[in-house]
Amino acid sequence: MPNMRAIAALLDAALATPLGSAAAVSIGDAGVERVQLVRGTARRVPDVGPAIDEHTAFDLASLTKPMATAALAMALVGHAGLDLDAPVRRWLPEAATAGTVGHLLGHAAGCAAHVEFFRSLRQGGHADPYGELIASAARNPAAPPGAQALYSDLGYLLLGAILERAADQPLDAAFRSWVGEPLGLAGARYPGAAALPLAVATELDDRGLVSGRVHDENAYFGGGICGHAGLFATIGDVATFAAAIVETAAGRPRGRWRTDVVRQFLTTAAAPGATWRLGWDTPSPAPGISHAGDRWPRAGAVGHTGFTGTSLWLDLPRGRWVALLTNRVHPTRHGTADAIKALRRAIGDAAWTMLEAGG
Repeated sequence: MPNMRAIAALLDAALATPLGSAAAVSIGDAGVERVQLVRGTARRVPDVGPAIDEHTAFDLASLTKPMATAALAMALVGHAGLDLDAPVRRWLPEAATAGTVGHLLGHAAGCAAHVEFFRSLRQGGHADPYGELIASAARNPAAPPGAQALYSDLGYLLLGAILERAADQPLDAAFRSWVGEPLGLAGARYPGAAALPLAVATELDDRGLVSGRVHDENAYFGGGICGHAGLFATIGDVATFAAAIVETAAGRPRGRWRTDVVRQFLTTAAAPGATWRLGWDTPSPAPGISHAGDRWPRAGAVGHTGFTGTSLWLDLPRGRWVALLTNRVHPTRHGTADAIKALRRAIGDAAWTMLEAGG
């Protein structure tokens, strides 16, 4: 299968550079995984780790947003536990934003993109670091909602806290009972403060080697279980999730999702002209810009990326997906931003070529 060999060669070439130590790809068509590849080792430093396999988990970083947070929101909306039009202040009375749950999902609640709350939390001596993180995010000044979309970790921090209240469960337990178990995502979990043993390492920094614990600093020092980051999963879990999304959107519901709700999330923008949908982005139409590559379709497509080097793009009309998991921040985040974008684009284009050729 020449096209599959081309994709394997892209992964091998990337890992021959300082672009992390591990990579995995899943490509699906018509709701079925057609290709799965895993390459590399669990770490480069301080020594070379063991070879990874399909059971090795990756830190999904911001893929947590669609795969855990928005996925949980879809289930709760479908079962009358959550109202997209409900004000954020109904659930978090102290919130600075005057927006709604839907605004948070679509990055249009006026929340700031990112604030380094971890600089205070890392000092220690905090009885409830997660509670302090949420309170700080809630109090942070917000612009008027619904005017424009600004990608926001803070908004998803608040959203995670709202989902806990709506589900009446901690976020990790709610994900497990409403999303993970119903979809059969056996390896997808929030490690929290406990290190996950079968995981690729991320950054070597003043925390030491971050391995099996979330890389994102706000999540790390806030307890590891957040709405914006913290989920780990294998490439098989991501493939199963992708298949469930495209199948549900096609009218064949999976897990605890309803087709009408999933379609609403995948097609609704929370601000005029926004590329963002509820939990998902859409590929840029400008050539050479999108992380999905130039060949991946623009109509009916959604996706998301993660800072650690992860991405997932879906073609809903054809039931296709391409998922790429890497640890591009290992051993450092510096100097790999352009390389991971190039790899994502190359994998997306190669995947589309393969699927159009019939394998």
